[in-house]
Amino acid sequence: MVEPNYIVKLCLLGEASVGKTSLVYRFVQNSFRESYKSTLGVNLLKKDLIIDGYGGVSAQIWDLGGQESFKSLRKLYLEGANGALVIYDTTNVKSFKKLDEWIGSFKETRGIKPLFLIGNKIDLEEKIKVTEEEGRQYAKDNGMDFMITSAKTGNNVEIAFSKIIKSILDEISQDDLT
Repeated sequence: MVEPNYIVKLCLLGEASVGKTSLVYRFVQNSFRESYKSTLGVNLLKKDLIIDGYGGVSAQIWDLGGQESFKSLRKLYLEGANGALVIYDTTNVKSFKKLDEWIGSFKETRGIKPLFLIGNKIDLEEKIKVTEEEGRQYAKDNGMDFMITSAKTGNNVEIAFSKIIKSILDEISQDDLT
């Protein structure tokens, strides 16, 4: 790809084991592994893509470790972020209940930026404990877009990343106009 027109910093937020690393590898490399080691601190990946209306974009994707022990580093990792995917595991109610904390950390550090809620692991149909409607309502109540995904099958992964990147670019363009 030629020199990108835009560089965006996108963070993946959510509790440990919600599938952040699986989602980012599905998006960047179109691959899936049954198990990953827990992300220690942050994992940084990059994908160059074309977004309609904007041309070439380099997405710098920061996959933040979800463990409580990395909470103190969160502000540092969030610096300069243009937006975030906030992810919960549809089979894990605790990961859903912790969303306020993740969103709070992001807003405290970055203010109002595009956020996109992801309910991941929908391929585990028989184990789902947080319904799509609950996720949709939470997103609506918090002014976020929402999508259910499966890193394993790839369902909606590309669409979710593309939508958040487009929202970020739309906001950057609005900022340029004001």
